[in-house]
Order: sequence, then structure tokens, then C-alpha cells
Amino acid sequence: MYNIKFIQKDRCNDGSDHRFSYIYKFFCIESKLHYIIRAEYHIEDVFAIKFYCKKDRKSPFKYNKILNKHTYGTVIKIFHTCLSLVPILLKKHPKSNFAIYSARSVDLKNPKRLTEDILINQRFRIYTPFIQQRIGSETFTHFKYDAISSYLLVNNQVGNVDIKENQIKTMFERTYQSLPDISGI
Repeated sequence: MYNIKFIQKDRCNDGSDHRFSYIYKFFCIESKLHYIIRAEYHIEDVFAIKFYCKKDRKSPFKYNKILNKHTYGTVIKIFHTCLSLVPILLKKHPKSNFAIYSARSVDLKNPKRLTEDILINQRFRIYTPFIQQRIGSETFTHFKYDAISSYLLVNNQVGNVDIKENQIKTMFERTYQSLPDISGI
């Protein structure tokens, strides 16, 4: 795991259910690249955790790029670093929930063409077992959405986790219109 550093809290005033983001950074020693982690807080007390390589910050595909600079072990170390925010954020927001959307890769030679289907993409296949191993079921109930390569951790303190899951899904469908409808999932 790499050392993370808090950068800032960024307010969101776009009228969506996204309220603010905590922004962090870390340095990957193996690739000599800096990474940015965004913990985007939404109503329903849920954080969407996102990360990208700092050098790609202006790219519309910053979450989709595959750098081909990492071993599997380094990829896991990067993801582990991102997940290390969960206990940090739980201290500030004890009833918070967490969502991870595994962005599908793009073909950098032709940005209009996606190289992967949204269903069970490569990142999702890597992240899911890691989440299941590292984050137990004492604090969170786990929800896996293969159809959109996403993972949701609902805090068990919310009471009825099924109701909270549906509230979060509805909120994300409103906020992220580019995601397919998951109401039937």
C-alpha cells in the first residue's frame, strides 16, 4: 500500500446528488506515477471511490485508460491504497456506504470504440475478489452488479440494507445517466 495525502475538499454545485469530493493523492513507486483518488460524496450517505493517473487528469477517458506499466501486484497495491480510504472516511462519516464502478477500458487509438463490454470487465474481475477478501461482512453488506461491473458496500448500521441499496441505486441512476438502468437488477 502507498502513502496517501489529503489534498482538499471540493464542493459540487451542479444540482446533482453529488455534494462534495475529498481529493487525495499518492505516488506509485514502481511506475514513478502520481495518482489521484476522488471520494465523491452523494446523498444517501454514499461515497463513490474513483482514481486515475495524474498525467491523464484532462483526458475524458482518465478512468478508462490502461497504462501497461504495472504488474498484477502493483495494480492490487494501487487498488488497496484506494480502499484504505474506507476506514478513514468511516471515522468522519460513520454510517457511510461505498460504491466502486469498474470503468471499462478504451482503445486509445480509437477513443470512440470501447475495448470492453460493460459486463464483468477486466477491472471488475480484479477488484471484486480483492474487496471480498479485504472487507468483511461485519460492517458492510456486499452487493455486486455484474451487468455494470460495479460493487456496493452498504453499511450495516443503516437498518434495512435492502431499502438502502435501492435508495442508492435510484440516486446513482439519477446522477450518472451514462450507466444502464439497473432497477431490475
